Amino acid sequence: LFDMAAYYNRDNPDKNETMLVMFDHTKQYSQDDQAVSFIALSVHELRTPLTLLRGYIEVFEEELGDNISPELHDFMLKMRAMSEQLTAFVNNILNVARVDDDQLELRLQSEDWSSVLKSAIDMISLRAKVRNITLKCQIAVDLPPVGIDRLSIREVINNLIDNAIKYSGDSKVIEIKSFLNKEGLIETTVRDYGVGVPSSVVPNLFTKFYRDHRNRAQIGGTGLGLYLSKAIVAAHGGTIWLRSKEGEGSTFGFTVLPFEKLADEQKQGGQDITRSAHGWIKNHSLYRR
Repeated sequence: LFDMAAYYNRDNPDKNETMLVMFDHTKQYSQDDQAVSFIALSVHELRTPLTLLRGYIEVFEEELGDNISPELHDFMLKMRAMSEQLTAFVNNILNVARVDDDQLELRLQSEDWSSVLKSAIDMISLRAKVRNITLKCQIAVDLPPVGIDRLSIREVINNLIDNAIKYSGDSKVIEIKSFLNKEGLIETTVRDYGVGVPSSVVPNLFTKFYRDHRNRAQIGGTGLGLYLSKAIVAAHGGTIWLRSKEGEGSTFGFTVLPFEKLADEQKQGGQDITRSAHGWIKNHSLYRR
């Protein structure tokens, strides 16, 4: 495992115009991969008890219904929200391990983006509700069908909205917008009006395990959600980005391609495309030109 730097000098007296330098970082990167593998192995054991817990909560909600006090009803909502958050945490860990092992396979199919986005928002709306946060959604009409893997792109939406919920501070509104941008791509943004991100932090924000040291003690997280989201969006052929100002909130955005923009030769019978999450190079580069 290494970093590679490329240097070009047309006037090199030895006629060596291009030089490639490799920096051996096997030990450092192996430690990162081993850490994810160990965490994934441990977290995998949570899936069975977590499934049982969610099942019991659903039974209680169905059986008790409106026969409980408002206070107990509120407790049930919070229990379900926390179980969903824990499920998302487990899925993030396991999918990061799959990305690093090149085992996360995505099947891009033609989907209606409006219905996919609304479904994903509905799934995380309870988490916003228990924090008294309103999710405002604005989706442009007549968006073309997109080429996506429904399950994995839903995880991207979940991660971005969950991140906005965590960092909203005293703000009670999160705005989600989706539209066709100037490049002909479907762009989706998630904006909060919370604590914001310092400019010094932004370049590292999509790095595995990275957390802002100024608020990681107060706000929980693994430092894996944005790393995973970047990998999934890149595998879809899109990009993910952030605009933020400290104290004024953040806007995360990402793009996906209309299905018709995906390369014709990659289409299998015009229905779907299979890609791994490492359809892109795992880049640890320290030097870029």
